[in-house]
Amino acid sequence: MSEKKTVFLAFLVGFVAGSITALFLAPASGEETRKKLREEVDKTTEKLKAEAETLKAKAEELSSKAKEILEAKKEEIKEAIGKGKEVVKEKKEELASKLLKKEEEV
Repeated sequence: MSEKKTVFLAFLVGFVAGSITALFLAPASGEETRKKLREEVDKTTEKLKAEAETLKAKAEELSSKAKEILEAKKEEIKEAIGKGKEVVKEKKEELASKLLKKEEEV
């Protein structure tokens, strides 16, 4: 997990814990406290959902970029293999030609 995400998560956990503590220590009725607690949970849930959507979008973007890079590298490798095969073929023909000349000389 990146350092930013760790810091954000720690902040979020601290925020929730502080909010819950403040609600329980505040001079309010049980019903009011439960209502406030429910509201805080709902707010936190919405924040987490928004963060999850952001992370999902970033993951999809990274995945897409990775696929593009892999395709490009795949094509480069295919081209390099093709060129390598051509060089091997040329050298093979060159060696065969030299062997024929030596056999003719003998």
